[in-house]
Amino acid sequence: MSSTKKYTAQDLKAFLDGTFIGDPTEARSFCEQHMNPKLVRFAAGGDRTDFERGVEKVGFFRANCKKWDAEVKFFVQDGNKIAARLIVYIAVGEDPEKKMELMLMAELDEAGRYLNLWEQATDYLGGEE
Repeated sequence: MSSTKKYTAQDLKAFLDGTFIGDPTEARSFCEQHMNPKLVRFAAGGDRTDFERGVEKVGFFRANCKKWDAEVKFFVQDGNKIAARLIVYIAVGEDPEKKMELMLMAELDEAGRYLNLWEQATDYLGGEE
C-alpha cells in the first residue's frame, strides 16, 4: 500500500455493524464499498469466502440477524495490516443469543477495502475482557 489509510477501531466496528445490520437488498453495494473484488476470507476451521460469497453472507446476516452488538477490545494497524479482538453478542434466526470472541487479521488494499481476511470466532469462555 503506497499511501496507507489510517484505519481505526471505529472503522472496523462500523464495517462489522454494516455486515450484520442494514437492508439486505443493499448487500452488494456495501460489499463493493468495503471489500476488494479479489477478497479472500478464511475462517479457522476451513470456511473460505470470496467476494461473491461475501455478498451472499452479508445479505443473509442482514436478513436474519436478530441481535448484533460488538465491542473492540484490541486493535492495531501496521501499514496495510490490521489485527483485532472483539467481544460480540449475536443472535441469528431462531438460534439463541451467543456471547462470542472474534479474533481477526486483515490486509487492506490501497482504497482501504478488505483484500485478505482471517478470522476465528469462538464461544466466549470467560477471562479478561
